[in-house]
Amino acid sequence: MTEVKARANALLQEALEPSLDRIAGSLRELGVSAYGAKAFCALVGAQHATAGDLVRKTGIPDSKIYYALDELAEKGLVEVQSGKPKSYRVVPSHEVETRLQEIAQAEYERRRAATARVGSLLEPLRSAAKSPTTDVAYIVKGLSNVIARAKTLIASARKEVVLLVSDEDLFRKLEEDLSAAARRRVRLRLALPDFAVAKELGKVAEIRSIVCSCVLAVVDGQQVLTMSRTTDGDAYAITSTDPTLVRLGLDYWESPRCCVC
Repeated sequence: MTEVKARANALLQEALEPSLDRIAGSLRELGVSAYGAKAFCALVGAQHATAGDLVRKTGIPDSKIYYALDELAEKGLVEVQSGKPKSYRVVPSHEVETRLQEIAQAEYERRRAATARVGSLLEPLRSAAKSPTTDVAYIVKGLSNVIARAKTLIASARKEVVLLVSDEDLFRKLEEDLSAAARRRVRLRLALPDFAVAKELGKVAEIRSIVCSCVLAVVDGQQVLTMSRTTDGDAYAITSTDPTLVRLGLDYWESPRCCVC
């Protein structure tokens, strides 16, 4: 009977190994160390274990096992029972999921803050590098790149966004960004075909009915983006801070040939 039980346990362990490998890989992706992930997986298959048990089971060096267990405890993935020696066990699965979600969210917030910090540090350096006498127009190719640039321009707005969009699909991709600008109290002046807009935008934006085919954005009276062709393969846009091009963009908004109040 003992031999049968041992064989059954061996077969069960073989069946579990692929899942444990995937768990270990996922933990590594979430920032858990290799030894920490290995110790966690060893604890999954045991009700509880001491550091010595885990050293024998995993081959983790004596000098590293306590660092791994302290890491898991600090992240809230294992519980520690006092004693000589201490013993460890994995917390319930729903708690593991909750803690990993918190870890992932904290990492996301850290990366988002780092992204914003790079942007805030980069902008004055870019501004300082601009020529006082020459403003250059840049070409952005590809629909996804044009949309990304338009989103960036809208996100940078502090006072006003003027946007003319004849393509509804393109507008929908920018609608949430415009709503976010509205929440920042940015003035919105929109020229669109006859389709519904988000309720939030409808309340705060000045909206005109567009009768021409165009995509044009002017942000804070300083930056202009104008797009030609909206099909993915052919799409491209020109962006510039040239005052003349910006003025032309604003004039286009005012033109009765383009918009009907």
